[in-house]
This record gives sequence, structure tokens and C-alpha cells, in this order.
Amino acid sequence: MLTLRTKILGLALILVGATLLIALSPTVLWSLRAQDDGLARWVNSASASYDAAIADRGNQLLSAAQLIAAKPALGRATPLGARQLALAGAAVTAHADIAILLDGNGEVAVHTGQLAESQTAMPGLVSRAMLSSSRRGLVTADNTTFETYTVPLAGDPAEGWLTLGFALDDRLANYLKRLTRAETTLLGTAQTPVRLLGTSLNEIARTHIETLTASDLLVENESLELNLGKTGYRSVSRRLIPGSPDVVVLLKRPVRPSYLAVTEVGGLILAVCLVAFGLAVGGAEILRRHLSRPIAQLQAAAKRIGEGQYGTPVLVKHDDELGQLATAFNAMQEVVAEREERIMYQAQFDELTGLPNRILALERIQEAIEDAEQTKSPVSLMIVDLNSFSEVGSSLGHEISDALRAQAAERLRASLDTRHILARLEGDQFLVVMRGQDSEQAMATANELLRLLSAGLAVRDVNLELDVSVGICTYPKHGDSPEKLLLRAAVARNDAKAASTQVHVYEAGREERHLRQLAILGDLRRAVRENELKLFLQPKIRLIDNRLCGAEALVRWDHPTLGFLPPSEFISIAEHSGNISLITEWALAEAIRECRFWQEDNLPLDVSVNLSGRDLLDQDLPILISSMLRDHDLEANRLVLEVTEEALVGDLDRASRVLGCLRNMGAKVAIDDFGTGYSSLAQIKHLPVDEVKIDRSFVMELPGNRADVAIVRATIELAHNLGMEVLAEGVENRSTLRWLAAHGCERAQGFMIAKPMPAEEFTAWAHNYTEDLQAKVESGHAQVDLSFAAGRDRRLQSAS
Repeated sequence: MLTLRTKILGLALILVGATLLIALSPTVLWSLRAQDDGLARWVNSASASYDAAIADRGNQLLSAAQLIAAKPALGRATPLGARQLALAGAAVTAHADIAILLDGNGEVAVHTGQLAESQTAMPGLVSRAMLSSSRRGLVTADNTTFETYTVPLAGDPAEGWLTLGFALDDRLANYLKRLTRAETTLLGTAQTPVRLLGTSLNEIARTHIETLTASDLLVENESLELNLGKTGYRSVSRRLIPGSPDVVVLLKRPVRPSYLAVTEVGGLILAVCLVAFGLAVGGAEILRRHLSRPIAQLQAAAKRIGEGQYGTPVLVKHDDELGQLATAFNAMQEVVAEREERIMYQAQFDELTGLPNRILALERIQEAIEDAEQTKSPVSLMIVDLNSFSEVGSSLGHEISDALRAQAAERLRASLDTRHILARLEGDQFLVVMRGQDSEQAMATANELLRLLSAGLAVRDVNLELDVSVGICTYPKHGDSPEKLLLRAAVARNDAKAASTQVHVYEAGREERHLRQLAILGDLRRAVRENELKLFLQPKIRLIDNRLCGAEALVRWDHPTLGFLPPSEFISIAEHSGNISLITEWALAEAIRECRFWQEDNLPLDVSVNLSGRDLLDQDLPILISSMLRDHDLEANRLVLEVTEEALVGDLDRASRVLGCLRNMGAKVAIDDFGTGYSSLAQIKHLPVDEVKIDRSFVMELPGNRADVAIVRATIELAHNLGMEVLAEGVENRSTLRWLAAHGCERAQGFMIAKPMPAEEFTAWAHNYTEDLQAKVESGHAQVDLSFAAGRDRRLQSAS
């Protein structure tokens, strides 16, 4: 990790470097541009000097050739030997490397130097001389290329022609170098590869010049960058003879690399950079010393705060931002200390009552167990559950319910021995930890608490009688860890609620049932999501003609580990946990889908689905059911919604509105398990109800039980008087069925007809029942005989 010193120094150097770069870049760019401009001017100057030198040299050589050609000794009248001597003398006079006498047709008459045997005629030189005023040409002989000047003898082309040739070699290159002040190279480009004719360069450059290609030299006057060995050159190409690309002259000037151009001002730049960087390092060191000490103090303070030490302030004697930072740091330290103290309190104590919460209670239980282990004494735990506050909160508001909870906590605190520990677990549950008390002593303490709490509570003219449930367990008899003891006290509390007794001591084995209920609760949502629920159907018949009229949808749970669960084991858990709506929605969707299949299979039957009290409080339930009916194209009058009396007692007005909406849609409403709840026909006479289902407890012993006979007969009569139909559930024998039919009960349901069956078996059963009924039952209430139906039910079950 980089230190502060390194960062400050690095930042300073970066800033100085950036500043120097910005400041010196124009100077460097100017130097480079000046070099480029100088090279451009040199190209123009070199080209002009070359043109002047070549023109001057050409004029001189042409004049010399014309003077020599005027001598009579070279004419055809002169003997051959004399002409040979005269031609040799002319070559010496003109400093020519080769001299040739041609006749009027370009045939070679006399020559000096070495010509190839094939070079007996040179008509090209004659034709060029006649067409061009410059009379210049090129001849290659003995592997040497010559620049030639061809003129007529004595001014008469018929007399013959004189050609003087000058070798294109290093001498000419050095001559041109002196005139143009540029390195000069003569290159023959008529063949590939390029042939070096002559150059003023050294031997190293010679070996690289021959690597050039003809295409590099074809563009005249073009500036080229050449690297010949370790030396770079700026060059310009010129043709030796205008219009003839066979020989190219390269004029070159050594070019220094760009960095050498910068070195012209390099000394000044280097000095400025060294001074600037020195100042930057010095300033960075001063700044570091100014910052490092207070930062180290702040770092040490942060470490102390991280370790939970808030008492030592940061002392930084600065009037600048560092001093302000230290002051802010000290203020933050105080705030953090107060906040942590408050968080620690909230993490361990209940804010409403000031009592220890569950976390601190577990620590207190552990301390009590450790003390009891040393003293060999018992410790009892008691969970006190005040069951009345949830209804108070929903009806009178949370402010009243919180005030009542605080008063109840104060009542409990005042009634307990100072040795005991009182804590609030959650909601309306309080925990009492009693050191040195066994279960019998804890029972006596619990009864005393119940006596004190029986007086009730009063807040703002609200008087509340408490419904208290107490669960007790004891160390070491019922457990040896805080978690296990707390769990078993909760199990005992639940048993007290279920048994309608106010105090219950934990009994061995009850924990498994509690854990099973927790497992069911935890898996409920997954069961709906992963389709573990199964739809069962129990048929219903019409007693006037014994025909099948519908079926009640029942839910079973095929749990992957607990096995097949009946509704009694998970429906109540779903209702208390608020998850019953998930099961209701699933059951509605499956039942409506099955009912649609029946209609398509020529089975015009109704399907009944049970609704809970929580479902009736959902104002969106009619919208949900309407959407399901529409999705499956099912008429609403095929759906019967069954509600219990207990579901109606909670909020009768709200339930009535929801049921009214459902009935207006066309669905039918039935009161399930009638006679077992808290309502009566007088209470539900204003409800939108179509049918009353008499509970099985009043039907199973008909007609032998006189009390049941009186209750059922009165219920049927009153229901009819209110415009409702009656269905009896729990029919298990023929005599019960005959009695119900004789007394005007419209429909029946029970094991006598059929047991609940999986939905996939129902359609086959229904068709078989209808066929058997058509064959064996003619009509009338008095001749009800369903033995064939029960037999069919048994045959189907054995077959499956």
C-alpha cells in the first residue's frame, strides 16, 4: 500500500511534469517544425542548384563538341588512321571518356574506348540529336554508362556525326556535390535491380543505396526519407536527361533525428526540469510533515473507536482544516458512543416496557443455569401469554394496546420476587426466570400471578379483562440449555391454550408435536408453489330423486417427509399464520377447473369450496373468483361457497358485503357446520345465504337420537321458512338417509354415498353412479336405497 508521503510526492511530480509538458511542448514542436521548414527550403535550393549546374555543364560540353566537330581532320576525306588519331586527340582535348565518329546513317566509323562487338551502329544517338536541341543521350559500353553529346561534323549531317561520352561515375557525383553542396548519387533505373553508377557517399552508404527500387525514384522532385545504414537522409530525385527515366540523380542531405533537434534547447529544458522537480520534492516533503502528524493522531483515534474506546479525544493544534477535522472527529466520537450505547440498549431491552428482550433473556437463563449447576438447585421458566391484546390493538389502536402492555409489565414486575428475572419475549409474551424453584413452586407463583392479573387493566377508561396462558418448564428436568428450556416452556404454553387451562407444566413428548407444526408452517408456501396439495371431492346427492347434484372440494397435503396430511392438521395452522388465502386460492382454481371438465363431460354438477373467516375480509375476493370463472368459461351458479358460523362472527358486516358481491355474481352461499358455532338463524337471516349444511354431529345418530331428531327437524323447518335449502352431512346409513328425505331435506353428503376421492377418480365414479341409479332407482323419497352406490364406491377404491 502506498504511503501518504509517496502519494504526495507522486502527485507533486505529476503536477510539475504536466506543467513542464504544457510549457515546453510549444518549444519542442517549434524546433521540430523549424527543422522540417529548413529541409523543405533545402529541397528547393538543391533542386535549383542542380538545374543550374547541369545546364552550365551541358552548355560547356556541347560547345566543346561543336568546336572539335568543325575540324577537317575528322571528315570522311581524311584517311582512317589520321581520323583515328584526330579522334583520340579530340577526346583528350574535351576530357571525354569515349569518342565515336558515326556516318550519316549512324554506323560506327571510328571510336575510342571499348565498345561491344554488337555496337556497330548507334542510330538512336543520331535520331535524338536531330530531334533534340540538347543533343544529349546515353550509351552503355564495357559496363559503363556514358552521358553523350552528338553533333554533326563540319555542321553537315551528311558528313557524319561526332559523339563525345562522359562516364557517369563517382567523379561526376563528386563534381555535382561541389556545385550543389548535396550528397549526389547517380542511379541507373532502366533495369531491375537499380544499378549504382556513381556516388559521393561513403562505402557504408553505398551498400544500402542499391536496395532502392525503381518505383521509389520515378516521381521527379519528390522529397524522400532514406535510411542508409545508421544515417538518415532527406533526398530529392532529378532525371539526368529531361524526359529520360533511365538515369536518376539523387541529391541528399543528412537529417538529424528529431531528438537531436530538441537537444538544441535541451540544456535549458533540462535545467528547468531539474529545478522544478527539486522544488516539487522539497514542497511535497514540507507538506507531508505538516499533514503526517495530525493524520497519525486521527488514525490512532479511529483505531481506538474501532476497538470501542470513546473516552480519549483527538488533540490536533491546528487552526486550519486539520483542526476542524479533529473537532469534527471528536464530535463524531461522542455521537458514536451515544448511538452505540443506545443500540446496545435496544439490542438487549424492550423499548416499550424497559424489560430485557429475548436476546438478553437467553443470557440470563444461561447465567442462572450455570449458578444452578454449581449449587445443585433447580431453575424454572414461565412464559406468560396475555391473549387479549391483539384484539385490542385491532379495535382500539396500538397506542391503547401498548399502554396496556406497559401496565401489564409493571403489574408483573411488582408481583415478582426480586430474585426473579422478568423479560418480554415478543408481542404479548413475557418470560419469568425463577432461580431455586422447581415446577411445583413455579406453579404456585403462576397462580399468584394469575390472581393479581385477574383484576384486569384500565387505560383511558378502557377496562380489559386478561385471558392469560402460562407454560412452565424446569431445569434440569426438562432441558439443560436456554434454547431448549424456552422452546419447551412455549410448548407448555400452547398446551395450556389448547386445553383451556391457564397453567400447564411441560410434558415429555409434546415438543415433537410443536416441531411438527413448525415444519408444516414452514413448508406451507412451498406446498402450494410445488403442487404438493391434492384436490379430493366428496359427492352430494339430491334426495328428491337421488341424483348426483355436486361435490365438495377438499384439500389434502402429500407432504414429502410427513406423509399424507388431513386438513385438520394444516388448515388451522394456515389460518393462524395468515397463509389460508394461499390454500383458498389454490382450491378455488382447481375446483373451478374440475367443474369445467364436468360440464364438458356431460356432468352438470355444482362444486363447493370452503372459505375461511380471513378470506371473507378480503374485499378483492369477488374479483379473484370472477376472473377464475371467466378464464375457465364457467357459469357462476355452478360454484357454491361454504362458510362456517365461526367465520361470520369476526366481522359480520364486512363478511356480509363480500358474500353479497359473490351472490350477485351468481355464486351460491352455504353455511357450513351449522349448529356448532356461535350464530343462529336469527343472526344470519339477513345474510345472502342459499343453503344451510347441518353438522355431522347432529346427523350421524339419526333417527335413533331424539334430541338430534328435534334439532334437525327444527333446523329444516326454520331454514325453509327463511327461503333456504338444507344439506345434511355425515350420512352413514340408509335409515338416516330415509329419515332426511322424509322430512324434506334437499341434499345429503356422507360416507353412505361416497368417501372423499381424488379428483382424477371422480368423473368415472360419477358416470357409474348415474348409470346404476338409472337402472335401479325409479323415484320417490320413501324408496331411497343407495346400497348400490356404496358398493360401487368400494369397487372403485379397491380397483385403484
